Amino acid sequence: MNSEKLKVLIEDARVKKGISQRELAKETGISRSTLNDLINGKIKKVDIDDLRKIAEVLDMSLQELLKAAGYDEMLFYFSKDKYANKSTKDLKDLIEQYKKSEIDLLDFDSQKRRKISNARQKLFYAIEHLQILKDNKDSLYTIDNAIEDIKYAFDELEVAEHKYDYDKLPKQN
Repeated sequence: MNSEKLKVLIEDARVKKGISQRELAKETGISRSTLNDLINGKIKKVDIDDLRKIAEVLDMSLQELLKAAGYDEMLFYFSKDKYANKSTKDLKDLIEQYKKSEIDLLDFDSQKRRKISNARQKLFYAIEHLQILKDNKDSLYTIDNAIEDIKYAFDELEVAEHKYDYDKLPKQN
């Protein structure tokens, strides 16, 4: 374990976050004396759950803390994870971005289906009225009405044929 590196990592992140050791202890649920011993290198094998709590509160990479605490065997598993060096805050932000893009995609799909439904309804009315016009010349529905309805349906379907703008999705790092 590199206790000096662990101390520097935690202290730098704590200062950057603008909280005291007392506040860090309170927010992590780790006793002040245990946290102080951990930071000062008096604990030889740091509890992984304590490191996770610290990483979460200070928006740090758990991988960095594990490495400094001597958990090299754990790093093998993290090395295959594309989210390994992300802090909890980064991961939460990424989740929020995905939620937003999911809502955007669902809204896009909803609008598309509504437009298709409107277009189909217009086409149905145009077909029905053209059939009446063909069978009976006394209809109030005219060829001009049919052209107008078909143009409306055409315009609605044009919007529906476009793909979702995938550039709106969160970027992969």
